[in-house]
Amino acid sequence: MSRERASQTEVFDDVVGWVALFGFLTESEVADVLGACRSLLDLPSEERHARDKVVAGTRHLYELDERSSLVDTILDRQRLVDVVGDILGSTFRRDEVAYRSPQPSFGGQRLHADDPPKLDAGRATVATAIITLTEFSLTNGATRVIPGSHHRVDLQRTSGSLENHPEEIRLTGPAGTAFVFSGHLLHSGTANESDDERPALQVVWRR
Repeated sequence: MSRERASQTEVFDDVVGWVALFGFLTESEVADVLGACRSLLDLPSEERHARDKVVAGTRHLYELDERSSLVDTILDRQRLVDVVGDILGSTFRRDEVAYRSPQPSFGGQRLHADDPPKLDAGRATVATAIITLTEFSLTNGATRVIPGSHHRVDLQRTSGSLENHPEEIRLTGPAGTAFVFSGHLLHSGTANESDDERPALQVVWRR
């Protein structure tokens, strides 16, 4: 069955392993999502999710689609669902919806994939989206990826061990951008070298 697409330029690029949905959230929606997340960060300890980290170098909130109707609604938008379908096929489910906000000097990670190495040429088993709640720049901890690594088992087998790679690039763009990629693509947050936090939503789907 054919699907109406918002834009043919938003079709997942399987060569590089990712696509950017610019303007996925409006400026007002970014502010609303940030407000909802900050309200959860301010909850008393007995009302928080057990995995939440509200006083940490990188602040985290978990199961946001169950705790915020706004976030739940946003993630059902056709632009996003279409791209996830390009990656995973027609049947998939949300596995994790989280907020991640590295504070200044924090957020650096080793390059990793979100699933074991993909050994065949079939569909990916996992897809990931980073939805920016502030501008992602070269200095504030933007997500980096190694283009094409979702097709390279040799690189996927290094998941969690590489500090850097000569082919890595950073995904930069304005607040409200959704970067969607194969979860087999090696990626990571980078250190936030700015003076402000770098908040984003992080969403994982599985086939």
